[in-house]
Amino acid sequence: MNIDIQQWVTRFREEWEDKPIEYLDESREWQQDSNPLFGSISTAIQSREYKLSVEELLRISQWKLQSSRNDTNIKKNSTEEVTQQTQAALKASTDTEAISALTELSGVGVPMASTVLTVAKPSNYAIIDYRAFRGLVGAKPEIIESSEYSEYASFLEHFRTYLKSSESYEYYMNHIREIADAEDFSARQVDMALWAYDNARA
Repeated sequence: MNIDIQQWVTRFREEWEDKPIEYLDESREWQQDSNPLFGSISTAIQSREYKLSVEELLRISQWKLQSSRNDTNIKKNSTEEVTQQTQAALKASTDTEAISALTELSGVGVPMASTVLTVAKPSNYAIIDYRAFRGLVGAKPEIIESSEYSEYASFLEHFRTYLKSSESYEYYMNHIREIADAEDFSARQVDMALWAYDNARA
């Protein structure tokens, strides 16, 4: 392991502490979760058996993108569709099945789907984006230093297709969970660390 996960988790918190995510509590009132580990929003979603509304999906999209540019696409979904697909995803037995269920929704690609999974189950899932994916080589330099070119080629191919490929998310999560298990962190903490590490090097 070439990077200090805790150090970069702390750096991520410092950079994102003023970017809370909104969610509905049990009284259907909007609340803000400023913890990037999603303690409050995940508890709320789990308490209602993973049911999400269109409005909550919209807020998750706005948080992920830090903008409203995807709002029109998200609003094309019905509440019934969002509830059905989010429940199917969060009860799925594999990463590929979970991502595939969510990407059937309008405005939801693999990175957005990974965000939905992570805000609901931050110990099990991680958000994928180019920074966190690229940060994998800092935590696992053997990916690019291996004498086996096929390993590096696999990384490059999954990096190229991660925006649309559920298989690329599964590849990413296999590495994330391996790091999480070895370092005794949650999957979400690992993606936070990788994002902050790569962002600092940009």
